[in-house]
Amino acid sequence: MTRKLWGLGVAVFILTLLLNIPAAFVARFVPWTPDWQPVAVTGTLWSGRMDRLGPLGPLAWRFQPWIGQGDVTAGFQQRNWELQFNGWPWAWQAQLAPAALQMTPLTGFVVDGDWQGSVHIKGSGARCRSSSGELRGRDLALITPWTVVLGTAQLRLECREGLRLLADVQRVGEHRFEAWMEPAVGRIKLNGKVEPD
Repeated sequence: MTRKLWGLGVAVFILTLLLNIPAAFVARFVPWTPDWQPVAVTGTLWSGRMDRLGPLGPLAWRFQPWIGQGDVTAGFQQRNWELQFNGWPWAWQAQLAPAALQMTPLTGFVVDGDWQGSVHIKGSGARCRSSSGELRGRDLALITPWTVVLGTAQLRLECREGLRLLADVQRVGEHRFEAWMEPAVGRIKLNGKVEPD
């Protein structure tokens, strides 16, 4: 056997191993924090699912890096959320949108209601370059740990000066709150008004 055939055989073996590597095997080597331990991981690194990851669950993914596409579906706050992305690390775009209702893991707080819309993000590497769209919630209510009717909400993502999440929650005649969240620096600014009576 020639060296070229040996090299080709090794390359095919490595490629087959990479395409079929079990996600549970890879998950063992990730230093998860105690609150984010994966539960019941199945499938491969490129296409699989898990019952729970922190407050998310169930979680399913399908990645096709050879054509620059992927999608993730995760249960969070009584609903499935779909994240679709395409492109390569130097120029990518993603879309986040609500999907079907879903029983999700219990968290410290649970918000229920109807969500519509989508958020579109364009970026390069780990940086968000631009965003558009919004998520709109109606008939929202906090149902755990207390019961509070929230009303309507609008959520937007901004990329101009770092990643920012803007939220506007209101119920006419009762309250209105605006929040600016910067996840990268762990900062939240909240303004609010509660109507008398």
